[in-house]
Amino acid sequence: MTSRPRDPSPAGPDGGDLADDPRKWVMLAIVSAGFLVMTMNWFNIAPGFGQISDAFGLEIPEVATLISVFVVGYGVFHIPGGFLATRWGMRSVLAIGLAVEGGAAVLSAIAPNYATLMATRVVCGVGASVFAAIGVAAVSVWFQRRHHALALGVTSACFALGSALGLYVWDPVTDGLGWRGALALGGAICVGVAVVSALFFRVPAGSERLHGIRLSREAVRETLGNRDMWLYGLAFLGAYGAFLGGSQLLGDYGHDQRHFGSTEVGLAALLIGVAGVPGSVLGGWISDRFASVRTVFTVAAVVEGLFFFLVPMVGTGWFWLPAFGIGFMFNFGFAVWQTVPGTARGVSEENIGTAVGLMLTVSAVGGFLLPFLFGRIAPSGGYGMAWGFFGVVAIVCAFAALLVRRPAPAAAEADEVGLAPAEA
Repeated sequence: MTSRPRDPSPAGPDGGDLADDPRKWVMLAIVSAGFLVMTMNWFNIAPGFGQISDAFGLEIPEVATLISVFVVGYGVFHIPGGFLATRWGMRSVLAIGLAVEGGAAVLSAIAPNYATLMATRVVCGVGASVFAAIGVAAVSVWFQRRHHALALGVTSACFALGSALGLYVWDPVTDGLGWRGALALGGAICVGVAVVSALFFRVPAGSERLHGIRLSREAVRETLGNRDMWLYGLAFLGAYGAFLGGSQLLGDYGHDQRHFGSTEVGLAALLIGVAGVPGSVLGGWISDRFASVRTVFTVAAVVEGLFFFLVPMVGTGWFWLPAFGIGFMFNFGFAVWQTVPGTARGVSEENIGTAVGLMLTVSAVGGFLLPFLFGRIAPSGGYGMAWGFFGVVAIVCAFAALLVRRPAPAAAEADEVGLAPAEA
């Protein structure tokens, strides 16, 4: 596979090394804010599930489907979003993604029936889909030479923090404003961050191609034809889908099925999100210094899967433990997993977003399918079997990462400056 080679010494604003450009931290803050509001508007529907069920007369399969339909939109637009960024430029598409998600969240708040609510959640997922892939690429182009995994660990921490805001902080907001008011408020905040991104985000100096170029067949070949992107997407399918489903279903399970108190349930809902903050940063720090992507990711996904088996086993005093473990290990692996496209040989910087999009699209199959199947398994086989199903799929899929090719010995020098291929 051939592609336009990346500049081995990307320049900062004064012609210096991009690694020393202080603007990269400002760009990281802008993108991180985007990830925070993106996931907040993803998960903040969960505290309203009870109110929505009462309003539309829903049962657990229909409620679980509300999780899945968001991921339908989230899954199908990662790759088109990457192509749009290649053509229209990174900054424009970052802002568009957040604006679409925020606008659709506001429309969700005025949905007159269940069918309309599902449709607006799909559109909300489309906006999140576009932003997520380009957000990872936006950080990668600024941090390719130094602190790559750590920087993506910060954005992954904001992903986790946003889910905690949506699942925990939005609980009293939903109680106070109702599910409609809570969704509208979250959507308005998301649109505000979209405006900030449009006004202030910049690409690195000397990266004119990131302002938009003609989409070529070569761009398609080096992304959609990249075997390692497909394998890493498959490897994350189980851990990704199980986390997305488990994080939104855990609270209702603890309250309705285990009859735990609000304190125990609230703590678990908080920790499954907040635990991702230290998990993300630690995962990025370890990957940058000591271990390979393939090893760190596989271990993280397997351990995450094991924690799902604990959910139906622990008593009231320990309900927080599997919640913490799932959130910590998911984000530990996610921070590392995101570095793959930005370090892969044969992927030009303007196509990183599309490569990320391919991986996220494959993984999003789990985000749709696993919550859907959970909602079918639980009524017939019991919740113990449903939570165990999440664990088994997370573990089995993780081993696909072991099929990724190890880098050739010639890559050693490139690895020293942060340009090694996606590797074991």
